[in-house]
Amino acid sequence: MEAWTTIRFLHAQGKSVRAIARELGLARNTVRAALRQDAPPRYERPGRRNPKLEPFVAQIEEMVFEKHFIGSRILRELRALGYDGGQTALYDYLRTLKAEAQRSRLTERFETQPGQQGQFDWSPYTVILGGVVARVVVFCLTLAFSRRKFYWPSLDETQASVFEALEAALHYFGGSPKQLLVDNAHAFVADASPERFTWNRHFLELCGHYGIEPRACQPGRPRTKGKVERPFFYLEQHFIKGNAWDNFGAFAGALDAFMREELDTLIHSTTGERPIDRFEAERPLLTPLPAVPFIGTHEEMRKVSWDCLISFDGSRYSVPWRYAGKHVWLRTSQGRKLIVRNQSGERIACHDLAAKKGSTSIDPAHYEGLRKGLPKTRVLLEEAFLRLFPEHGAFLEGLAIQQKGNALKHLRAILGLAEVYPPEALAAAFVAAKDYNTYSHRFIRGLLEAGESAPRHSRCPDLAAASAVTVDLQVYQRVLEAGQ
Repeated sequence: MEAWTTIRFLHAQGKSVRAIARELGLARNTVRAALRQDAPPRYERPGRRNPKLEPFVAQIEEMVFEKHFIGSRILRELRALGYDGGQTALYDYLRTLKAEAQRSRLTERFETQPGQQGQFDWSPYTVILGGVVARVVVFCLTLAFSRRKFYWPSLDETQASVFEALEAALHYFGGSPKQLLVDNAHAFVADASPERFTWNRHFLELCGHYGIEPRACQPGRPRTKGKVERPFFYLEQHFIKGNAWDNFGAFAGALDAFMREELDTLIHSTTGERPIDRFEAERPLLTPLPAVPFIGTHEEMRKVSWDCLISFDGSRYSVPWRYAGKHVWLRTSQGRKLIVRNQSGERIACHDLAAKKGSTSIDPAHYEGLRKGLPKTRVLLEEAFLRLFPEHGAFLEGLAIQQKGNALKHLRAILGLAEVYPPEALAAAFVAAKDYNTYSHRFIRGLLEAGESAPRHSRCPDLAAASAVTVDLQVYQRVLEAGQ
């Protein structure tokens, strides 16, 4: 995974396949394969230390870092101390040890060039929203050269919210810094111990998508990110303390104005310049953003029901009717919104998260156009039905007889169903309605919503073909009871 991320990072900086292969010591075909593979690799072999080396760890580290012995000399010294393990196990451990040492050196403070590095962190605050005490998390990405900051508020600090804040910052700046320095939070690092350091796989996926090289602070060494000079101090003193807001939206709006109108134009004590002015030298050196947003494992996929609803965390939310029966991506935003995207990554719906489970959130605009073209008179409605289903005139006759004065209402509802359900599914439902002598839009809707759990029917080949499971005829009874 780290090799995949590094290859994509170097390629985003304009390096050729040959140059990347030479720099990383890899075959050119390996580099090409990583660049062709948009999705990250799905397998990572866990590292482990041979048990026979355990009694000699202290001596090995001394010989590597203090005496600077080469591998063959270390092996000879260990043999004299009683080591009876293999040469390969020792050399594997030496490579791991040196890699960790190199990683430690890479996180030292240094002066960065424009577009070189961004530093990301967050801090929770207790604020007053609408007269009520609330906990708000503020994320911050600081560009190390210009010292320009981007703040993003949220009601939680889940991995989804962390990634959302980071992506919002990249889009705000219009590009990615070449490196991203982060702390050892679980959203970024799976294991922060120097002996077994492991990046969080999902974070590496995000870095690979945006062509960023991740770097982590060493545990217990927050000075690694000292260049940012307390990113939240000025915010706390001049924005958070002593203020109150009507709601979260007002807080977010005020924070955005504070960021643009004050922080961007404030003379920085170290650089002696305004961050917005230094950013002009940094902007063209940022890595361009990919055309599509990052879709990671923190997003969930759902299939839209034929009544244009998706389920999330025990509640239901509407999406535009054109996506009925299709799969969409779901992602929470700032701990308070549900964002729905189509397969191309385009945002198609946004809802406030339900306060309690079992709720249904409907946006009437999502259903506009469904019934706009339906005729209003009975004659025209019947003609429209027969154009769609010319072989089911018997159903139309049964509906008129059984529903009498309400036939127009039922027919209009059935034609509305025809705009979102496949015609073969409705045709099969009409056959079942005739067999059970039940003519109503509720019965038809019940059969359609049953979907794959609808029973096979010997006299209804279309319905039988559409059904994946054979069940008892009591299913029809339940549908009848639901429609009464």
